[in-house]
Amino acid sequence: MQLDVDDIVFNVLAASLALLSNEQKELGSLVIDIGGGTTEYVVYLNGIIKHTGVLAVGGDHVSNDLAYGLKVPLSRAEQLKIEQGCALVDDKVKGQSVTIANELGLPTKTVNLEHLRRIMSLRLEEIFQLIASDLEQADASNYLRAGVFLCGGGARIPEIAKLAEQVLQMPVTVGKTNSISGLKSALDQPEFATAIGLVKFGSFQHRKRAAKATLAQGLKSTIGQIFKRG
Repeated sequence: MQLDVDDIVFNVLAASLALLSNEQKELGSLVIDIGGGTTEYVVYLNGIIKHTGVLAVGGDHVSNDLAYGLKVPLSRAEQLKIEQGCALVDDKVKGQSVTIANELGLPTKTVNLEHLRRIMSLRLEEIFQLIASDLEQADASNYLRAGVFLCGGGARIPEIAKLAEQVLQMPVTVGKTNSISGLKSALDQPEFATAIGLVKFGSFQHRKRAAKATLAQGLKSTIGQIFKRG
């Protein structure tokens, strides 16, 4: 099946359509979309976009760090990130370890849980520090009265909102989508924000085109009637 591209939309702008209310855009909000290969962010103030940015760092880099630091295959590192990962290092995990089994089910390696989470925390902290530095240079960090909203697959990492709060020094929440009635419980996950925002954007564009077509038809009809009378 052949598909035609109607428009191109910046991922995090689409996500903000699904996450932010008009009031939050007026108050000042920061949306951070932590994807696999990149982290994108947008600042809204007074209802309009004030600043955007893209970092070439995302969840895949966290997995790569784990693979290198723990000396495990990338597929194992991704699994450990999902099953054992956390954005903060809790004192409770000190001295704890997890055992990785090979494909035959035999124990092959023991991984220090504190080490695993410290690797993740350092990389994620770097992402938020880079964003904080860019916001400061753009003079945008002092106007975000509605706070920060995280989305993307990386937003599901436990305690990531707490880490972001520590670095950005403002309230941070994992974004909840609010755009598709009836499907909210099924799609209310941060990784779906962009997809839902794209649907909403497409709906806006469709209504705009329909309105323009109706206006054009109305004008054509009116002009035609005028010439007929003449």
